[in-house]
Amino acid sequence: MAGVGAVLSADRASGSLAARPADLRPMIPGLRRLARSLLRPPPFFSEPEAPPAPPPLSPTLVIPVKNDAEGLSRLLSQARRGRFARVVVVDDGSEPPMADLLDLSDVTLLRNDVSRGGGVARNRGLSVVETDYVLFFDADDRLCEAELDSLLADLGESEGFDLCLFKYADSRVARAGGWGQPDWDERFWTMAGLGSEVLCDVPRDARPILAKIANYPWNKIFRTGFLRAHGIGCAESTVHQDIPLHWLSLIAADRMLVSDRICAFHEISAGSNQLHNRKGAERLQVFDVLDPVARTAHAAGEEWSRSLLAFVLGLGDWIRGRLDPAHLDAFDEAERGFLARQAEPWLDEILAADPDLARRISSRAALSLPERDTP
Repeated sequence: MAGVGAVLSADRASGSLAARPADLRPMIPGLRRLARSLLRPPPFFSEPEAPPAPPPLSPTLVIPVKNDAEGLSRLLSQARRGRFARVVVVDDGSEPPMADLLDLSDVTLLRNDVSRGGGVARNRGLSVVETDYVLFFDADDRLCEAELDSLLADLGESEGFDLCLFKYADSRVARAGGWGQPDWDERFWTMAGLGSEVLCDVPRDARPILAKIANYPWNKIFRTGFLRAHGIGCAESTVHQDIPLHWLSLIAADRMLVSDRICAFHEISAGSNQLHNRKGAERLQVFDVLDPVARTAHAAGEEWSRSLLAFVLGLGDWIRGRLDPAHLDAFDEAERGFLARQAEPWLDEILAADPDLARRISSRAALSLPERDTP
C-alpha cells in the first residue's frame, strides 16, 4: 500500500486506522519543471523582437566664417556634442585667422587667404563633404539642439530624400516676445497647406509657394549627392549668394521633406557686419544671380516662373527699403532690365493666370500689357 502513496498506521490510542500522505518533497523539483514546460507558449506564438531603431541621421556641418571668433566658438560648443559626423569650418579671409584665436584641432579647417564671400566658402566646404547629407550653418546663428536632435532621429527613419526644410526662430520675433519664424515666412507655409506635421513629404504643387520664403541656406538638410549631381551650389556674389541653392534645389528635388521643428535660431543685429545690413552697390549683383535661376524656373513650368517673378518683386521692395539713396536709380534700371528679359516674353501667359502679378510687373518695368487686359 505504501507504494501507491499512502500508509496505514494504527493509532495506538484509539485503536483506529488512519491514512497518512506519503512524503512528496523529493518530487517537487520535477513537478515544477513540468509546470514550466506546460505554461511556456510554443515557439510560433512568441512575440517577435522589435527591430532596433535606425540611428539618427548624422550629416556634415559646414560653417563659413569671417572675423567672428565669438560666434564660431559658441556654435562649435554645440556642434561638438556628437550629432555631426564631421564639422568643416571655412575661414573666409579672417584677420587674424580663426586658427590663431580658437582651438580648431578637432574640425576640418579650410582657409581662403583673401575673402571671397560666403557662397564661395560654402561651395568649398561642400567639396570636401563625404557623408550622405550636409547642413550649412552661419557662425552667428545657433542650433536649437533638442529639436534638431529630434529631427535627425526622424530623418534616420526616412530614406531617399533630397532635402528637408525645417523651421527657424528669428531674433526679431523673440525680441517682440514671440518664438518662431516671422509672419512673412509663416504665411507661405500656410498657403502651401503645411500645418503642424513633424515630418511629411511636400507635394510638388506646394513647392513653388514654399520657394518664396526667405532664401536662407541653413534651414535645410541636403543630400550631398543630389547637390553634386545637379551642380547646385551658392552664387559667388558678395550678397544674395543663397538664391540658387534655395530655388534650384526645390525645383530639382525628387523627394522633399518638411518639418515644423524649429532647429535654428537666426540672429539679426542692426549695425553689425551681417550681409543683412549691406546697403551699397553690391545689392545690384542680385540680378546677375537671378538670371540663371529664372531660366531654370521658366523651364520648370508656369507655376515656377510666376512664383520666382513674384519673389523678385518682393525682394526688390526689400532692397529698396535699405539701399543707399545714391544707388536707387541704378537699381531701378537693373530691375527693369531683368523683368524685360525674364517676364516680358511670358507676360501674356502671366496675365491669363495671375492678372495682379502681371499688372505689378508691367508697372514696375514700364511694360505694356497685352490687349486682352481690360479695366
